[in-house]
Amino acid sequence: MNKILSPLPHIQSKEVKQLLYQLLFACAAVGLGLLVARLIVVDNWQIAAVIIFSIPAAFILQRYPFLAIVVWLLLTPFLMRSGTSSSTMRQVYWVIHRFLPVLTLVAILLPSALGLSRRSLPRLGFPEWMMAGYVLVSITSILLFNNDPRATLYLFYDRVIVPMFLYLIARLSRPDERKIHWLFPVMLFIVWSQSIIGVLSEFSPGVLPKQWVDYESRRTIGTLVNSYTYVIALILSSFFVFHYGMQSPSKIIRNAAVLTLLIASYGIFISFSRTGWLAGILAILGLAAIYPRVMTRLGLVVLPLVFLAAGLFFQKQVAWAHERLTSEQAENSALSRLPVYAAGFNMFSAKPIGGWGYGNFDNYDRQFQVYQFLNITKYNAKDHASHNFFLTIAAEQGLSGIILFTAPLLYWFIQTLKRFPQLPKNGFWSRKILAVFWLALLSHIVIYSFTNMRTVFALGAFWLGIGFVARFLDAHQPE
Repeated sequence: MNKILSPLPHIQSKEVKQLLYQLLFACAAVGLGLLVARLIVVDNWQIAAVIIFSIPAAFILQRYPFLAIVVWLLLTPFLMRSGTSSSTMRQVYWVIHRFLPVLTLVAILLPSALGLSRRSLPRLGFPEWMMAGYVLVSITSILLFNNDPRATLYLFYDRVIVPMFLYLIARLSRPDERKIHWLFPVMLFIVWSQSIIGVLSEFSPGVLPKQWVDYESRRTIGTLVNSYTYVIALILSSFFVFHYGMQSPSKIIRNAAVLTLLIASYGIFISFSRTGWLAGILAILGLAAIYPRVMTRLGLVVLPLVFLAAGLFFQKQVAWAHERLTSEQAENSALSRLPVYAAGFNMFSAKPIGGWGYGNFDNYDRQFQVYQFLNITKYNAKDHASHNFFLTIAAEQGLSGIILFTAPLLYWFIQTLKRFPQLPKNGFWSRKILAVFWLALLSHIVIYSFTNMRTVFALGAFWLGIGFVARFLDAHQPE
């Protein structure tokens, strides 16, 4: 009798669980139907359409969650000016940047939580706890100390939470080498579209929308708001394409990869950003360390042609680059930032634990600026914004903020150093692609050290880069 009855509890629990799932989906369907009907009645048909299409999209994303990263990378560069563009573009921005990552995480996590998915998720740990801690500390800081918490929470969601969602998607979707290949056409499109727009803005700006040309500072920005984000996008995309090409047996793809790197290098040059130039030079030197023979041959062939072209066709660009480096205006631009750096350090020294509140740097920095060094008292009238992303975090959120924010980056860097000797040496899915991801992250670190980065594409690419590093190390986790 006991042998006969022993399976019954298992059968009953399984049937009860299945019934609960059916009730849950039925309630969700009824609730969504009522919500959609209500939205249509009040003439919010755009939101109703998003809800309707999110249902089949969720099923697609549950099977192919990596598609969310592909779509985000493709479209976000062209949505950066959504706040000042048409209402349609703002709605697309809401869907792609604010809604798609959330929907993708739900599509990944919900089936696993309900026991409906056979996909095993990687175990999250220290870096993810640090990220959660940073979000919690920042939201608390905004609610307690910010003068406009609602608007700041929107900005925080765009600049911090969504980029962290992208990191989680890169880890939890567990893309293999085949899916990482999907990034090749995406990166190729990014580097060529932004480079062509950059060249047009330099030689024929009138054919472009005004928001894609920086007439005031005469820098190249593409569709990415500022020259810093432009350089970050070019380094990430062109280096990935170059690595892909060097691992391809096709001579056409290899030559296309070399040409892509060259056009991206020219784009970095015409960004006319001194910080961008520094990031680009360091990144290219790192790429030469990964592919020494290819880069040496490329340098021997290309450098003489570059000097020849610079003297014959690009005198205007060379003259402006020289002025950006050596003119009195360039020196003044650099020196005028020193009081702001001093203010950030003094703000941190005054409140080293919790800081002055998220988003409050500009409210307090003038009280802490000093002008008694290097004889730069003439800059006393200038109220510059912060030019150091990490120092801004330290000033606004103290040690708690800067430690929590940088901990995931440092954690995966240490893990990379520990496991690098055991990783595959050659091939696409080898230590070389890991080094390429780290070179892209290096460009972020260099640029963030000289600007307070606020664009969602750059911050999203930053956390995506960390996510790709984490995914690669997960894929090569020793038994």
